[in-house]
Order: sequence, then C-alpha cells, then structure tokens
Amino acid sequence: MSSENIYDHMELAEAAPQPKDLRAQSKLQAVEEGVQKLQVSLQPDDASDASAKGSDSLQLLDEAQAGFRLLKTQLGNVSAAYGEIQIRLDNVSAARTPVQDCCSDVLTKLSRGWRFYGGNFYYFSKGKKSWDEAERFCVSQDSHLTSVSSHAEQEFISNETKGQDHWIGLTDLGTEGSWRWVDGTEYRADASRGFWEENQPDNWHQGKGGREDCVETRTMELKWWNDANCSLPSKWICKQAHGQAGL
Repeated sequence: MSSENIYDHMELAEAAPQPKDLRAQSKLQAVEEGVQKLQVSLQPDDASDASAKGSDSLQLLDEAQAGFRLLKTQLGNVSAAYGEIQIRLDNVSAARTPVQDCCSDVLTKLSRGWRFYGGNFYYFSKGKKSWDEAERFCVSQDSHLTSVSSHAEQEFISNETKGQDHWIGLTDLGTEGSWRWVDGTEYRADASRGFWEENQPDNWHQGKGGREDCVETRTMELKWWNDANCSLPSKWICKQAHGQAGL
C-alpha cells in the first residue's frame, strides 16, 4: 500500500487537458482518495504490522498535506484567472458603448440622405438656396459647404450631382481673387487649376446682381467649376468629416 502515491492519482487527473476548474476537482478527488487510504492504513491487521503501517501513514499524511497545499494554489490561480477575465469583459463592455453610439449616429446620418465617401459625409440638397443660405444650412448640420481636395473627390461629386449645378464652399468674398474654402481647407491654386472651366473664374459683373464671388460645380462640363453670383438660388453640397461633432 505504501508504494501507491497520491501524486499518481493527481498525474492521472492531469493526463488529458481540462479546464482549470475541472483539473482542480480531479486533484481534490485524488487527495480525498489518499485520505481514505490513510484512514485504512491507521487500522493495523496485527500488532506486528502496526509499526510499518504507522510509517506508511505518516508518509501518506505528508503527501495528503502537500496535495492540499497544491490544490489550494491551483484554486487560487483559477480564481485569479477568473478575476482577470472579468476585468477584460468589463473593459470590452465599456469600449462597446461609444462604438454603438458612433454606429447609431452614422446610421442616422445615412438614413437622412447623406452619402459616405473617403472618410467624409456629403449631403446633396434637393432644394435651392443662395450661397449664404446654403452655408448656414450646412453649419446647422455640423458641416460646411464642401471643399474639394482631389480629382477622385470631384469625380465622386460629379457622379452624385448628375449634371446639375451645386454650390461648393469656395469663395473670394471680402478680397477679390483670394479664394478660400469655408471649412478651413487650404486652397491650392496650382492643384485646383484643372477644376475650373475654361476662362473661369472671370468675376463677371451682372449689373444690379453684383459680381461673381461664389463657386458652383457644373458637371456637364469637362472642367467643372464656375464662379457665380452668390445670391442666385442653386442646389448645394455639405461635407462633414467622419468623427466630427455629432459623430
């Protein structure tokens, strides 16, 4: 009986991979079996066997105590692992809330007719307003009349406007010939030269209507931009960067 070791039972419990809590239960069962053997060993068959059994019992007792200590450590590790998992779950839950809010805002924007392209939202109006009125509308939607920074963006706008004139956010109001984007984007004359229609901008004087200080994109032309009188009614395009106010 002394040849049987409590750790033999514990190794059998560890032979197949199990979750930590199941392994701990197996080890607990092994320890219990060892204690049962200890109880048997304490009942000698005869007086001559008492001394030997006492020695075996002390060994089994030491092994049982060691098994209990190991089991306690294992259970402590399991408890710590569960605690770490709970912390991670709490972190995931906390991170999920702003993502859900963001997705909700995006879906709301799209449901109201905005288009998403290149990291920005665009609104193509159905009605017509003057350039100033159109910009005020865009501002009320946490946006501005659109700037255009690349040929790809201009082509996207062209496809969406389907050949109809739309105000964009380019103006030289205040200082003639000093063009600026109302959303703060830097206006680069060299990069934008290819967007203007031939002989534009021309700042044509329209008598009582004044001169042309606001820009519309006219997609029926090979080159798209034309300066026009800011008071004329036209459709318009708002642009909002994704992640800006409200998103």
